Amino acid sequence: MIRKPFQSKLIPHLEIIRECRAKGMSYPQVAGELRSRFGLSAAPSTIFAFVKVRSRRRAGFALLTTEPSRRAPSATTQQTPPSPVRPAAQTPTAANWHFYDPNKPLEKLPS
Repeated sequence: MIRKPFQSKLIPHLEIIRECRAKGMSYPQVAGELRSRFGLSAAPSTIFAFVKVRSRRRAGFALLTTEPSRRAPSATTQQTPPSPVRPAAQTPTAANWHFYDPNKPLEKLPS
């Protein structure tokens, strides 16, 4: 017997849930709103999980570094001791993304 994939009973109310959350309502308040307006019984944790699954992913931000990557050294490479003095100005690149300068804003990494 072939079954249909599970469909949440909250799908028809997605926009109303988003509007309530945009107004700053908590999940228990959203559950109460759905119960009073539509007679729909849903736990706050269910609404939270429903919203979380459908949320948009945010752009990732990372800290940039001037140090070489911290991978385990291979058997053929010789490790040199770190320099006690850092260069004054070094442009962060994708290879050295662990550097953090509190005087500069975070940069968005390309996806």
